[in-house]
Amino acid sequence: MKKLYPLCLAVLLAFGTHAHAAYIDQSRIVDMSTTLTASGSFAFSRTVETAAAALGEEFNGFSDRYTFKLNAASAVTGLMTSVPYDDETGLGITGFNLYQEGVTEAVYYGTLHDPFDQTWLFKGTDMLKAGNYFLEVNGFATATNASYSGTLSVSPVPEPGTLALMLGGLGVLGVALRRRG
Repeated sequence: MKKLYPLCLAVLLAFGTHAHAAYIDQSRIVDMSTTLTASGSFAFSRTVETAAAALGEEFNGFSDRYTFKLNAASAVTGLMTSVPYDDETGLGITGFNLYQEGVTEAVYYGTLHDPFDQTWLFKGTDMLKAGNYFLEVNGFATATNASYSGTLSVSPVPEPGTLALMLGGLGVLGVALRRRG
């Protein structure tokens, strides 16, 4: 009887605990096959389809990467929006960042601009040099079909010589106007 007690206890513990759903990694890498010139943009989007049993941050997650190439120094702006999430609808977006290929620290970190409509953005104040980059969107699904979409735009940054030439021209124009008056 004493030998039976530990066996019964082991069986009870083995079958008495409830099972948890396995974590589902829904990450993906999307090569945009895009080379952005001094000015340009690309749109990105995704619908995350998740089984009802795997909803919530503890059961699923994604880290989507959108790769692209800059062929000239540029300033970059990113905007992304998603359906707001709660326990039954939408996505929980946890990150929206821009990285240079081969560098672990983000070039720009996105900020949650408006929690109500899950609007994330970053606006680069520094010029990015030419090279390979990727945009990373992180989050989890709280609904069986939820989506996000956004745009990444680049704009040219004037060369220092161009700025000097423009300022010189404005100076000459100011001198000419002063002589007139």
